[in-house]
Amino acid sequence: MQPRAVLFDMDGVLVKSEEVWFLAVEQAGVKFRGRAITREEFFPTFGQGTSADIGVFGLTCTTKELDAFYVTEFVKHLDAMWVNPDALPLLTQLRRTGIKTALVTNTVMPLAIQILAAAKLGDCFDSLATADRVAHAKPAPDLVELALKETGTTASDAWMVGDSKYDRQAARSAGVHFIGLGLDGDRRISRLSELQDP
Repeated sequence: MQPRAVLFDMDGVLVKSEEVWFLAVEQAGVKFRGRAITREEFFPTFGQGTSADIGVFGLTCTTKELDAFYVTEFVKHLDAMWVNPDALPLLTQLRRTGIKTALVTNTVMPLAIQILAAAKLGDCFDSLATADRVAHAKPAPDLVELALKETGTTASDAWMVGDSKYDRQAARSAGVHFIGLGLDGDRRISRLSELQDP
């Protein structure tokens, strides 16, 4: 079945910015708990969302304050971000063939826009479903449901591509076919280019 829309997680799928995020989160620890967050603390939690960061790392700030800090801190390190070379060709082909595309990310809109611009993917999406636009970030289905609404697509006509358990749970909770990039799902792929002919 050819989908009418393909939804993409951002980090780990279109770009890889674990190291960039670590540098930002490390400094959030300094600012909001008085000591840096370590790599051992950070990497098992990567992708969980801002509100979860506060509880897990014991930060004394609001979600809004932490999001604002991340936006400021993250952009200082964008040169350390890897851009998936398969992303632009795939997104371009999907849109050329009339398939809608959406970003589904636990990142907030101001930062997502900067990341996409740095990756030269800023004009590739029909919908940007970001964490600050919904009540609950992934693994809740809210972001997936927002992307479906904005692309005018039903769950049965969409695919979601992700690389984490949070992506998989969000897609499944929304009833969307999940394609795991290096992760088990309804289908598993090792490279985005495997979707060139969906």
